[in-house]
Amino acid sequence: MQQRKAKQKPFQNSLSALAQVALRETGAEGYALFRKSSDGDRLVRHDSGGADIAEDAVTSGRSGVVVYKLGGDGVLAFAFGEEPKSRQVRLELDRIAASIEAVWTAAQTAGRYSELASEVADLETRLLDSKIADRVRGYLSNRGEASPVDAIARHVEGVLRPASTGRVLEQLTKDLEEEVEERRLTNRAKAILQSVHGMSEEQAHMHLRQTSRKTRKKLKDVAVDLIERHPVRENVRTL
Repeated sequence: MQQRKAKQKPFQNSLSALAQVALRETGAEGYALFRKSSDGDRLVRHDSGGADIAEDAVTSGRSGVVVYKLGGDGVLAFAFGEEPKSRQVRLELDRIAASIEAVWTAAQTAGRYSELASEVADLETRLLDSKIADRVRGYLSNRGEASPVDAIARHVEGVLRPASTGRVLEQLTKDLEEEVEERRLTNRAKAILQSVHGMSEEQAHMHLRQTSRKTRKKLKDVAVDLIERHPVRENVRTL
């Protein structure tokens, strides 16, 4: 398996990208994402961009700051030079805020996945511990029985074979790592096509897909071929 990078906040890239779209399309000067503290008394900054938005500007309802609630624990704020009066701007802002809320909710679900994985590992460890300890104690209670060492060794070896849960999680991790790597390389290849050939993001995506079908190569391999043909462009901004 590949060495894992330091973990970032779930959906951090998506939330930031969506907020940047809102700034560009509505003329907002800045945005900030906050999470309510566990006691609910304050807001903790989760992400921000552009003009700074202080916590008190959000809680006080200051003019020029448009605020949206994200589920039960999130707050999204956009700062404008003055309160946006255009109905179209507010509609665009409402739509992008709805998308951000959907991603924010998915991020909370991702956090729960981590908790469940930890619980599964803990329960499986306790189960294996019990299987070994209970059998060994059973041998200890039968003092007249022949030496149980060989039987105990076989039992421990059998119990500690890779558990089905572990195998499933390892395969899932491997599959997801491959998908993430394919996405990373595909994004680099699309950035090259946009920069060199003036394609739109959608056109670049379709070009890679069509090339994959025609050459019967995996999308990842098509992307790698393109990147290798444009070594000078490898630092092109990834989408």
